[in-house]
Amino acid sequence: MQVLYVVGFDVAPREEGVLPYAAALSCVSEWLTYNAVGEISEADLRVSGARELRHNKVNGDPRRASWEMVGPEGCRALRVEVRDEDEATESSFITHVTLSDIGGAVGVRVSMGRETSATWLSPAPAPALYQPGIVRSLMLKGGIDITVAGQRQDGRYIQVRSDQEVRELADAVCRSDRLPLLLLHTRTLAALETAKQTAARLVGLVRVVTLDYRASRSLYERLPGYAPPYAGARLIWSDHEAKQVVFGEEETNGGDPERVRERLMRVLAPLSVLARGTDHAFRRARQAEINRQSSKARTRSELARVAGDMSAQMEALREELAAVRADAEEWEEFATAQMQKADRYKDDAEKVPALEDHVEQLLQALRATQGPPERPVEPEDAWENLPALVTGDAASAEELFLQLQDLSSGRIVFTPHAKSTWKKSKYPFPEEMTECLVKLARVATALYDGTERSMPHLDTWIRDEFDLKVALQDQAIERDAKLRDFVYEDRTWSRVPHVKVRDYAPPTQVGRIYFALDPERGRLIVDHVGLKLS
Repeated sequence: MQVLYVVGFDVAPREEGVLPYAAALSCVSEWLTYNAVGEISEADLRVSGARELRHNKVNGDPRRASWEMVGPEGCRALRVEVRDEDEATESSFITHVTLSDIGGAVGVRVSMGRETSATWLSPAPAPALYQPGIVRSLMLKGGIDITVAGQRQDGRYIQVRSDQEVRELADAVCRSDRLPLLLLHTRTLAALETAKQTAARLVGLVRVVTLDYRASRSLYERLPGYAPPYAGARLIWSDHEAKQVVFGEEETNGGDPERVRERLMRVLAPLSVLARGTDHAFRRARQAEINRQSSKARTRSELARVAGDMSAQMEALREELAAVRADAEEWEEFATAQMQKADRYKDDAEKVPALEDHVEQLLQALRATQGPPERPVEPEDAWENLPALVTGDAASAEELFLQLQDLSSGRIVFTPHAKSTWKKSKYPFPEEMTECLVKLARVATALYDGTERSMPHLDTWIRDEFDLKVALQDQAIERDAKLRDFVYEDRTWSRVPHVKVRDYAPPTQVGRIYFALDPERGRLIVDHVGLKLS
């Protein structure tokens, strides 16, 4: 069988009284039952068995599940095989799940592979690999945690925003005892969806980390060459010095999260096989089972010999012989697999000298066409490359608002009402409004960056430092609760502070940005973008 994908998890109780093996066994039962005609219970899985499954939904080909339980208590393993037959190509797609309990350490190994007929000599198409449903079942199971090398796997992306989080990420990048990291700059909703889907569907292969613009620049300053490209993503291997895989803006923001997941699966799955190719837990449990059977047979044989019962002694010797043969077959199977692996390594090794010569030739040719090595490219200044508002267009407002929130690390936020007011507004000078919103976002970034400032009047500081006209009082609005108050995040705020975008003009040309100050959370809350309230 050609193994194509392998993940392995340690299973531990999250709550007192939870038995991790039993909890994981219930996940296997639920996973199989979902595809079976009838229930496959936990009791069914405690002894070896088999069951027909519903036919493949795509091509109608047959499917079958079988399972084998081996090993004594304390060194036991259940291996489940789900076989999808492809009658057109005379091949089978096989999913293996091994649930083991070795000395109290519970683990789950999940692999996928392909098996072809000896008479089928046509090239097989590259399979589309998707994470088996058992992984999601384990993640969502209450009372247990699944981990890889101590790293909890929950199918979620990790947000990095603060300086402390950037420091921790920089430390993690330089460690080798971790999964590969996909660092993704999320400036749009499409990028966030890409992060969400990738994290949920590549569990055990990669950890997804999202950064805003400020965090990306901070990581670049600490580790040049490791921050994600602007609006893109970067895959950093466990060996952080290995050549990275970069994803462009069109891949992460294109609206199709599958593009990044598919590409990562093609890259990560073959390496997972190299790193986790052998099912060690099942081998140990089966060896323990063989040893137990052999020991029982020897004991029975000795008791029969002492009792002078030749018939019982012969029966015990036959059982001992069967155990020895099973042990020999086990080792023969293992040796055959290792010899096949050695043959592959030998073939690869024989190619190395020629490949090294070819690589050296290419490097020399490349050096001849290049100048001295360059410093890693610094991320572009995103403040200079922002989308512009379009009068009455909610989509343009949403895009600008999201990017300003990202650039300011959440120090400016926009309510849904802010987007709807711009959509209803017919303000004729969208360029001025865009410019003032950008300045206001810069004000929020500076105002709440933690620096102590001598500031006799906030409006004066904003005018002098950012060339922005802000008023903190408005008698007409203060007297009218409907104009003054708005609700955001279950709390009432005052929208009296405002930016005077344009003044001393006809009512249809007087632009305003109304916002609230939130010093507790260090942010400005914008609730109105459009014409002056009256």
